[in-house]
Amino acid sequence: MSYGIYVQRFAHGDAAAMDDALGRKLLAPHVVSSMPEYGFTRIRAGDGGEADVYAGPGSVAVSRFSWGGILDIVADLAEQLDAVVLLPEGVAILGTEEQRRHLPVELQADAVVVDLSGAALQAVIEGVG
Repeated sequence: MSYGIYVQRFAHGDAAAMDDALGRKLLAPHVVSSMPEYGFTRIRAGDGGEADVYAGPGSVAVSRFSWGGILDIVADLAEQLDAVVLLPEGVAILGTEEQRRHLPVELQADAVVVDLSGAALQAVIEGVG
């Protein structure tokens, strides 16, 4: 699908630094091609699903992804980086209620707390679409 989501960490209402090295380490086993000079990586999950990943300092954009294993990778990335998943509709998907207070005020009311997994991310995406 050509839908795009973001993995972003927040602190005190503002975007916050993530451990970019950890993010690269988590994605490394799934990389099938990359253009580091552009921050671009193509990843593939064990089920054959693929996604385009653009990583910059402090954020990760995931687009052109398929359901299934790719969303499991995104969920793990968000959980390991203490980050949230942002949907283009303005919905933040959180792994813990504690993360809500760190979101910008405009994202707090519509934020959804789930047990981070690919299936949970898919359910929220389908529910807002």
